[in-house]
Amino acid sequence: LPCIGNINIINKIQSTTGSTCLHVACYYGHRDMAKILLDYGALHSIRNLRHNLTPFEECYREDIKELFLEQTKSYTNSFDYDYIEWSMTGDDLLKKRREYRQAIDVYKTYDNHYLISKLLAEVIHYYLHEYLLNEKNNNDVFYDKTICEQIETIEAYFKEAIEKHDYLTYFIKAYTLTNFFYKVLNKDLAMYVLEYFDTTKTFSSNYRLVNCLVHLVTLLIYHPNFSKYQYQGICYRGMRITQNDFKQYQLNQHILNRAFLSTSIDREIAEMFAGEGQQSQMRYTPYDHNPLQYSCLCQYLIKQNSTAINIESLSTKPDEKEILIIPFTVFKIIEIKKNYLEDLEASISIEILLEECEDQNEIENNETSEILTLSSFDNDIKDTKKYIKFKKQKFVLRNIIKPMISITILLLIFIFIFTFIIPKILLNNLGYNVTSELNKDNIGGYELLLGCPNILNRSTWNARAYLTRMNLKVSPVTEIVTRHLTDLKPIMNQQDCIKKIKDLQDFQMNIRGWADIGYNFLICSDNLDQQQIYRGRGWTYTGAHCIGYNFQSLGIAMLGNYNSRKSLHTFKSLIQC
Repeated sequence: LPCIGNINIINKIQSTTGSTCLHVACYYGHRDMAKILLDYGALHSIRNLRHNLTPFEECYREDIKELFLEQTKSYTNSFDYDYIEWSMTGDDLLKKRREYRQAIDVYKTYDNHYLISKLLAEVIHYYLHEYLLNEKNNNDVFYDKTICEQIETIEAYFKEAIEKHDYLTYFIKAYTLTNFFYKVLNKDLAMYVLEYFDTTKTFSSNYRLVNCLVHLVTLLIYHPNFSKYQYQGICYRGMRITQNDFKQYQLNQHILNRAFLSTSIDREIAEMFAGEGQQSQMRYTPYDHNPLQYSCLCQYLIKQNSTAINIESLSTKPDEKEILIIPFTVFKIIEIKKNYLEDLEASISIEILLEECEDQNEIENNETSEILTLSSFDNDIKDTKKYIKFKKQKFVLRNIIKPMISITILLLIFIFIFTFIIPKILLNNLGYNVTSELNKDNIGGYELLLGCPNILNRSTWNARAYLTRMNLKVSPVTEIVTRHLTDLKPIMNQQDCIKKIKDLQDFQMNIRGWADIGYNFLICSDNLDQQQIYRGRGWTYTGAHCIGYNFQSLGIAMLGNYNSRKSLHTFKSLIQC
């Protein structure tokens, strides 16, 4: 090691293993080698390609984990974090939440557009231009060339929020646009914000950074349109959870989330993110084959109206049907189901049921404020005649308001019909198929023959909503156009396939300006030389794959290994349908 002049060689992800040297040393229990690598400066935070785990998360020996903890105490690196406390457990978390809400209560006064513009300008100038770019440079080992472009797009959203006086809408668009922004934002929230408001601790982090983080959250919480998107009810979060993370979930324990939590109103979508049915492909210890990670589904019961918002209509990925839980919410763990104990092949290994803890002080304050706004005048009335007169006025006012509300609702219904329903019918008559923000996974009325292969729906690969569609002029088609997409790995797992297909759709819609992904179907190789068929535009809609033939042919893209017998068999079974 002393002979190696470039530390990046140590931190390089090896093509043969998909891991760094530190990953390998930790996974196979080589303590001495792990210590040498850590002392030499090997990064803790790099995640391996196949399992998305850090070296710390791949450790099964406690003495190796101690090496990480000892080094964390003696040396901290702002960008090299291997283990983050995404949540906090304890008995007095409602008090902690209340203290945080009281501390940020001052931001309620920021209803002035000029002041909000100044806050967002600071977010753009410091958080985007200085801090995020510095994060990118510090992570040069796995530098993504698109990060600068993503930061520019996020900046454009924040500028539009200033121009259109609509922070909530454009923050959600920025948050859901890329993986980079929301991951860094949530990491920073988890690491810094609560400690900033903790008077028992000495705060040493960057004040400007924490100030920006507080602005980003509080401007959302106190936005005047927040109530329009409030959500109460059940939502689901799917994730691959490590042994270290699972240990903090104990029955009847209280837990507070330090960052935003992305959940879905649709259980099936959450199960997909959890890795449903893929437990056998997850990471196990090398010798005794104990699981290092599990497929996990969390079910949240949201009770209060200031806890979560339904961002489906605002998100750049509406098909995820996302419910966004605000940071610093307290839940109680009411049930833990370890399905893997009864069935090793259970589609979901662990299920955790959480119920929001209601803050009685907050409820009472809300009720008091409502009573004061409507009835404070009653308490000031000392004269009986004036009191009776006031009650009559309220009765008359209510009788006027009720029919006005009914008339308003009828007008809104007529506006909706003439704005959305009638134009859609006219466009359908012209051969167009206009969608709402949620595209449905149907086969367009095409009757499949017996023995046809399984075709994965668009929701499987998290497809964006298409803009418009036109029906094929010839059905069934007599011509097939195939394209092999190059520059891809010959063998890919399902996550690789989904990412490549999603990236292809984003490129064709964002850069080329198409209405959807160009192909009707995509065939992608999975591990063990298996093939999966993914629905693009489907059977009956015109693609964008071959000029002059789009209206009379189906376009099929081949990703990964297309030379094998199974690849050809999958292709043949598809076109025979």
